[in-house]
This record gives sequence, C-alpha cells and structure tokens, in this order.
Amino acid sequence: MRKIVNLTKPKDGIVRLMIYNDEFGTYLFGYKNLEDCGAEWDEWYESENDAMESCETEYGTIKLNWTEIPNPEPNCQHDWKNPVRIKRNVNGNPEFGKLEKLINGKWTEFESTK
Repeated sequence: MRKIVNLTKPKDGIVRLMIYNDEFGTYLFGYKNLEDCGAEWDEWYESENDAMESCETEYGTIKLNWTEIPNPEPNCQHDWKNPVRIKRNVNGNPEFGKLEKLINGKWTEFESTK
C-alpha cells in the first residue's frame, strides 16, 4: 500500500506527499498540487520509517494523518493516485512525454497539467 498526506502547512510550494514501497526501498514524492498529477520530485530511502521521519522533520507531518491508498496497477506510474501510464505506439514501444489515463475501463491519452 502507498500512503498519502496533504500538508497543513505547505513548504516551498509542496502541498502533498506520497510514500511508495517496493523491493528496492521507499520512494517519497512531493507535489505542488492537491489534484492527481505527477510528482514535482522524488527521494529514495532505505525504509518507510526513514521516509516518515524525514517528513516529520522537514514538513511537520504526523504519522496518524497519512492515508493508505492502493498500489499502482501494473505498468502504471507510481506517483499518480489513479491509473496513469506512458503511452505505447503500435509496436509496443514507449512514447515518452505522452500519458494515458484509465477512464471507464479504456486507456485515454491526455495532457498532464503539471
């Protein structure tokens, strides 16, 4: 499960944080938008506890305020709340810079507002 928190006191334009764990460690994503979007930045930590401690120190978060959200669908971006992936061409090759969002069961190309 991923975890997300909206900051009560934004810092340097960051208003939301997300934590994502995988077999390599823990990723912390920072956002300048409360709506679903790609992250402004990411940081890597060895453990979720290390990431949480950094968030408490840097942003004043409280562990109880984090909300769990499902992990991303396979092949989807880890920093988006909803299913978003890099678009692929007819040969299956990624078209970097183009994104698709799963809407009503159909992958639909869109432009990120980030």
